[in-house]
Amino acid sequence: MEDISSKKLHLEWDNYIGYLIEAIGESNFMKRAEDKGMQTSKNSLEAHITSRARHVTAAADISKRIAEGLGLNANYIYAGMLMHDAGHPFTAHDGEELFTGIGEVDNVEYYHHNAKGIETIISENICEKAVSKIPNIKNRPELRKKLEDEFYYFLDVVVSHDGEASANEMNSEPEEYPDIRTAVFEKLRLSNATNNYKFIAQTTEGRIAKYADVIAYLSTDIQDRFRLGIQKDFDQDYLEFLGDILSDDYIAKREEKIEVAKNIIEEIKEEKLMQLVSDARAIENREIIEEADKLIKKIRERVENYENLTDAQQKEQAGKVIERYIKNYRKEHQTENMSDEDKKYLEADITKLKEFTRKKLRMRSAVIEEITSRVREKMIQNLLKESKAKGDITFSDNMKRLFFTAKKLNYKYVPETKWNYLAEELPVATDKLVHMVALALRKTGAIESKFYDKTMRKHVTEPEAIKYLKTLGYTDEEGHSKYRKKYGIRFIKGGSKFTSEGKREINIARQELCNAAYHYVLDSGELFAIQYQNTFHAIENQITLKIKEALNLLPQNEKKKRKTDIEYFDKKVARQEEYIRKKFIKKYGSAENVTEEQIKEFAKPIIKRERKKIEGKMAIQMAINYISGMGDSAMRTHAEECGFIEPSKFENGFRKNDGRKNLNDKYDITVPGGDTAHGGDEEER
Repeated sequence: MEDISSKKLHLEWDNYIGYLIEAIGESNFMKRAEDKGMQTSKNSLEAHITSRARHVTAAADISKRIAEGLGLNANYIYAGMLMHDAGHPFTAHDGEELFTGIGEVDNVEYYHHNAKGIETIISENICEKAVSKIPNIKNRPELRKKLEDEFYYFLDVVVSHDGEASANEMNSEPEEYPDIRTAVFEKLRLSNATNNYKFIAQTTEGRIAKYADVIAYLSTDIQDRFRLGIQKDFDQDYLEFLGDILSDDYIAKREEKIEVAKNIIEEIKEEKLMQLVSDARAIENREIIEEADKLIKKIRERVENYENLTDAQQKEQAGKVIERYIKNYRKEHQTENMSDEDKKYLEADITKLKEFTRKKLRMRSAVIEEITSRVREKMIQNLLKESKAKGDITFSDNMKRLFFTAKKLNYKYVPETKWNYLAEELPVATDKLVHMVALALRKTGAIESKFYDKTMRKHVTEPEAIKYLKTLGYTDEEGHSKYRKKYGIRFIKGGSKFTSEGKREINIARQELCNAAYHYVLDSGELFAIQYQNTFHAIENQITLKIKEALNLLPQNEKKKRKTDIEYFDKKVARQEEYIRKKFIKKYGSAENVTEEQIKEFAKPIIKRERKKIEGKMAIQMAINYISGMGDSAMRTHAEECGFIEPSKFENGFRKNDGRKNLNDKYDITVPGGDTAHGGDEEER
């Protein structure tokens, strides 16, 4: 068997990787990632919730560690994983659903963050920024060309990393392509134009990405749910999983696994308590420890349902009780004739009392962090061991089963982390923002300018696509200038105007957004050509799938991929499909026994008609690209200031379990070798 280390990718970038990592750290997408949550929208009161930036770093660290352990190119996969979520929109995966919904209604591209990451990285010119940092690079054209060509290996990690893959997809062989650049752009086309977005990386290092991505978020997702108060305790299914993965011995029965998990949790609590009281063993601190126990008892008496509160709520409620308790404690122990020296001792005791109390109250968080850390470590160690033994990136059969069990358990809770406005108001507001910006891009001539940009046109290589690369009619400069003034387009940067309340007037807020999107389009370069061709193909795909769905001919796996589970968009698409069905029956007399030839014949004029409107389609696509790059708070600010959503809607609570589809229904999370998430005993292992 071939040693896995012999598959190591050797790159010229190995000698210059520090410059690339530096350029990534300086990128706008990394800055925005601080304002993006993992499972749900991130607001200013949830600083303790895992940000997209923190996840990216954790996944990169895990990838690097695995690659080092296997003798592979650790710096390559580390840099690739630092960019892997560059295309993630605001509000986590809900953002992807939003923009895919707009794409389906308007017949433009599908939205998948792995593919969108390629576009984001190219638009920010990360490769050039990294290369330009290399000393004397201007006099080394051969080195520049080699580094530019090799950069596609990093992009392949990004476009292929999506961990929402089935067991079979995780272990598939990659498709063969003539070169790495072709592989990246073909994956980009398939994702954006045909909704096929699950790929296998072309390198062995790249195949680590799917594992590292999931291992990283499995830990932080559950920690965040406890912090938010959505998950109060480990349920029986999760206890069964913990008993299975953390036990060193084989256990067959569900009840025994649950008991083992409970014992492990108690052991961890004891360990954490011992760490807490290492200083408390000193005889001088016994009184303070006893006082801390009294204070904690007082907190639990005074704060109703303390254990079920979020971390932030616990901190706020407990803080009030602690403040009153300390005030009384100081009053009882401070005498009128007390010396300054004794007062210092008293204040030191009070500081220690507060610290002991804080640590004891935080015990739950410490235990959860330790448990998730152990689970993560078990997965990493198994992946290292099995990959070395088998010569490819893989788990043992049993760990593979546990890995997918953990994903399934995780997805069970994700819908409960969503705010109600994400399902109700935000889709409408986002749709209005996109179409407002799209209209501005068309009226101001931004799209037309790109259509007739000779430099851009040379990158459109498909003859059929070139035929449609034109706008209808002619608008002179005076006409475009009028609309540029209306939409606030400036060629010299100016400041935003605010009202006395600190918010921009609606019209000014809209102008600011349109102005930024306008210049984003003009700066898009070769990327515009790539997106044009992908949108050109997406039109055909969207129309064809709508016809098949209207005629009840769409396979179930395609149905699962298309529906967004956002009622606002699904209703619009359903109305379009109903119209298509009536037109088809009118033409062919029936919707029964339909042939592929009939579908193609019926689709052809619709596709042609939609492609004639491609200027408007590209305006929508570029508006999506710009708006989707915002962070959570930026999107909320724009939606509110532009008058598309009321501020009060952002505080209308979590949606909880409202019957929306479980993510396990959207993704194929079939647990190989049996399902521990539903209480069945596993005899085979």
